[in-house]
Amino acid sequence: MWIAAHERLLTNYRRSKWGVGISPTCSECNRDNETTLHVLRDCPKAIQIWIRLVPSNQITNFFSFNCRDWIFKNINNQLKGIQKRKWTTTFLVACWHIWTWRNKSIFEDDFQRPSNPTYTILKMVDDIDNCNHHSMNISHGNTVFIGWKKPQEGWVTLNCDGAYKDTLELAGCGGLLRDSNGRWLTGYSRKIGTCDALSAEMWGMYLGMQLAWRNGFHHLQVESDSKILVDMIMGNVKINGKPPILVCRIQELLKLNWQVQFKHTWREGNRSADWLANFSFSINSFQIHVMETPPSGISNLLFDDISEACMPRNIRVTI
Repeated sequence: MWIAAHERLLTNYRRSKWGVGISPTCSECNRDNETTLHVLRDCPKAIQIWIRLVPSNQITNFFSFNCRDWIFKNINNQLKGIQKRKWTTTFLVACWHIWTWRNKSIFEDDFQRPSNPTYTILKMVDDIDNCNHHSMNISHGNTVFIGWKKPQEGWVTLNCDGAYKDTLELAGCGGLLRDSNGRWLTGYSRKIGTCDALSAEMWGMYLGMQLAWRNGFHHLQVESDSKILVDMIMGNVKINGKPPILVCRIQELLKLNWQVQFKHTWREGNRSADWLANFSFSINSFQIHVMETPPSGISNLLFDDISEACMPRNIRVTI
């Protein structure tokens, strides 16, 4: 909700400002610009939900605020939703579902909105209340250790990543290729310009695969910490309409005469690629910067990787 309050959601209106040929119009109603406030509150699909959730004596005020005030007033006010549910929880759950359903309707061909969205929202509110009130539903932290693993003999691993820096409103990408001994073969960084984080991830993978092919590495394992990108490339996610052009280019590379495997890794196993993606912001040009030897600043991370050092990652287990 912090992202929504600062109007940082990747709506059509925001993406259209980047000059990449995207229409600012809402894909649900095809009438108004899809701003954050429109998609969460003012779109007809959202209005149908809110008028069933908002107490009748609050409806006028509810639709009168600007985006930031609307979010913070609803979070902070102790208004009661229908059937005496705490309004803050109902509001947050509704916003989450509205945004999730919007994304699923775009990216999943077979997605159908629930016939009774109000029931779905209130059911989740009930589940949250039950978790808060029943002592048996205790969430414990469980620590797992994750690190980079060398590829099998004869294979090369490409670790790739994208980065976005809010303060610069710039995106970049980077990655590196290593052999079965963990030896650095080549690396790259590129400052991209203005795009979203997923597009930066796509650029990182596409440029890395191009570099691998040009260097004659024909047994390639591609590792990315973007699960959605890996799923898109492997066809595990259904995309409504044409897939992104970079996804198409990556899939075209797969038709070449080589063996390529894809693997999702956690950030803790992709730290060297993350460093190179952020390193791109220090490069003056927007051209790809290929490095035959690693920059000095990444040496500690490379040592950790080749030593198979692992980083802790906390996961939640509910009993």
